[in-house]
Amino acid sequence: MHEQIVIKLLNRFEAYSDLAKTLDDELLKQKVDVPKHKSLAEHLWCVIGARESYARAIEQGSWAGFSCSIQTFGASDFSEKLKESSSGVESAIRAVSDWNEARSNLLATLAEHEVMHEGQIIRHMYAIEQELPASWTWA
Repeated sequence: MHEQIVIKLLNRFEAYSDLAKTLDDELLKQKVDVPKHKSLAEHLWCVIGARESYARAIEQGSWAGFSCSIQTFGASDFSEKLKESSSGVESAIRAVSDWNEARSNLLATLAEHEVMHEGQIIRHMYAIEQELPASWTWA
């Protein structure tokens, strides 16, 4: 089961990389006129922060708090940080030799987080009449 979660998670990381190739600064700022809606930039900030935070937690074996390193919100910034955060999680996964229940739960929660935001981003992109890459299999 562990390997299947890792494979699915890495596939989601690739899908986000494909999305990053389509970004521009204006697209990142667009909002949909509905209550509590976030911009694409806000969603991606959370995705990156979660990846960074869960990578640390997986390495340490327990939750160590949330933080996000992205400081500027341009398309190239998000593209770079999506790649970096993906690599960070992959490195953390490879570095663990003791996959105990706590680490497995952290990995599963990160996978859930990725998919949850993917659904929100799909809805956002459709609402602003934008296309999604083919790798966004739920779209």
